[in-house]
Amino acid sequence: MGINDLTQEIHQSKGKTTPVYRAWHGMLFRCSTKNTQETYNDCSVCDEWLRFSNFKRWFDENYIDGFQLDKDILVKGNKVYSPETCCFVPQEINVLLTKRQNDRGEYPIGVFPNGKRFSAKVNVNGKSKYLGVFDTIEDAFQKYKEAKEEHLKELAKKYFDKGKIKPNVYNALMNYKVEITD
Repeated sequence: MGINDLTQEIHQSKGKTTPVYRAWHGMLFRCSTKNTQETYNDCSVCDEWLRFSNFKRWFDENYIDGFQLDKDILVKGNKVYSPETCCFVPQEINVLLTKRQNDRGEYPIGVFPNGKRFSAKVNVNGKSKYLGVFDTIEDAFQKYKEAKEEHLKELAKKYFDKGKIKPNVYNALMNYKVEITD
């Protein structure tokens, strides 16, 4: 699928795969294999990034050590990896925005049956936070939506204030809307 047009030293350093090669290879792999994660179904890589040297140039200008390549924060629902649609974000943010359709079952994300009513929970800092019991699925989801959007804004502010995310990523997170289909 991709064209590896750079020397072996770019791929490995001290016997380990370099972050740039790992990111490029992972991106190509996610787009070329059948995935169990819905977010990667039908995804593709722009023609420019099929050549490793082009991806490396963008990577070198944008990479933040330890952060993860993301294709759908700047453009929600995006399926194309490209310089215009991708960014690097901390894992803490990236996992919050991963669709978990296969894990959810019949209820919207953050909503769970509770007798004849519905509970809402959101993960904050890796821990489940109970949001209450509601009469309808829609009310429980609304509470989840509000809590998750607020948490995303807190994380966006935290990382932006530290100079760790760029303004376009900050703005995308501040304006991110959780949908019942997420």
